[in-house]
Amino acid sequence: MGAASAPVKVPLHSNSLRCRDGLGRARSTYVRRRPEDTVLHQVVREHLETFLAEARLRGGGEGLPRFVERELREFLTCGVLAEGFARFRCTDCEREILVAFSCKGRGFCPSCCGRRMAELAAHLVDGVLGGLPVRQWVLTLPYRLRYALAWDHQLCRAVLGVFMRAVLGFERRRAERRGIPDGAGGAVTAIQRFGSALNTNVHFHTLVVQGVFIEGAEGPRRFLPLPAPTDGEVARVLASVRRRIIRLVGRHGVDLEEPSGEAQPFDERLFECPMYAAIQGAAVLGRVATGPRAGGPVQRVGRDRYAAEITSTGHCTPTSRASICMRGWPCRRATGSGWNIYAATSCARPLRRSAWRWGPTARCCCGCGGPGATARVRFGLSRASSSRSSRR
Repeated sequence: MGAASAPVKVPLHSNSLRCRDGLGRARSTYVRRRPEDTVLHQVVREHLETFLAEARLRGGGEGLPRFVERELREFLTCGVLAEGFARFRCTDCEREILVAFSCKGRGFCPSCCGRRMAELAAHLVDGVLGGLPVRQWVLTLPYRLRYALAWDHQLCRAVLGVFMRAVLGFERRRAERRGIPDGAGGAVTAIQRFGSALNTNVHFHTLVVQGVFIEGAEGPRRFLPLPAPTDGEVARVLASVRRRIIRLVGRHGVDLEEPSGEAQPFDERLFECPMYAAIQGAAVLGRVATGPRAGGPVQRVGRDRYAAEITSTGHCTPTSRASICMRGWPCRRATGSGWNIYAATSCARPLRRSAWRWGPTARCCCGCGGPGATARVRFGLSRASSSRSSRR
């Protein structure tokens, strides 16, 4: 497991810098992350078995789905040398390092999710957005709809499709009013399934190109930028999205116009997996799901419970909780009946990855290398991690 057959040799360029004294001492060195020392790892390690046992007890012996338990147990092995590692050696200084395997989890591990997020962001900036001006549209939904979308992925995709068509249609109509017919927009969406308190909160972060593409007279499509939307336009988009989604989910048995206290609909999920449904429902509402405080509100540290929330559209004021806003700046935010659209974040020209990734002074993991050394070490680690997944 931990005994690798042979170290991976990392060749450096001929013009690379040499280690001083051959001991690998330089300005920067590789520092192994130690997940076993973090608070999250300690909490999961100490309380996982108790949590799973209580889930089985409350669920009548069924407990949580196997994919949930597998994700949590795999997290405890991520980055731990005892669970397997790859060995790397620098060809210049002959120094060796050990890099622990990752769990490659997709729903819980902060390290693996963060690595995947960074790789996707780099791909979007380098290969998709292409330096075009973009604006982020964030759509949050009522509690009852969040609970339904957390279970039904097909319905979640249908709701996202309604939102995307509404925003792209809004950009196309704005172009038509400026004498630009047959324009086509572009967007990419990340579905975020949690809130700032790690509660279940399915919402959409959509990067929309602020402009339209038109067919060129003698060549490929040309891009024509459009001005930023106004507060009134954002509010009209929210009204259109709300009306369309209510009509869509109504055909799937989710009635968002009925008062929450009357004739609650029958929930089949409570019979499919009662404990998982109970935990999801508690997470949506910000309640404690298990333990002696089950049903009570989640305790938060460092927040004034009486602080006023922003619930109106229009210009920000110095009393609002948006600390970066100034008087007279448009919020580009609309709220109403549990629905919220926020479209104030924009980027004129996204910074390409070549401006912030390892440059010509990048160094090897032990600090002795020259151009390209770090990239080669990272590639070797990816291959080693992939072999571990195939063994499983």
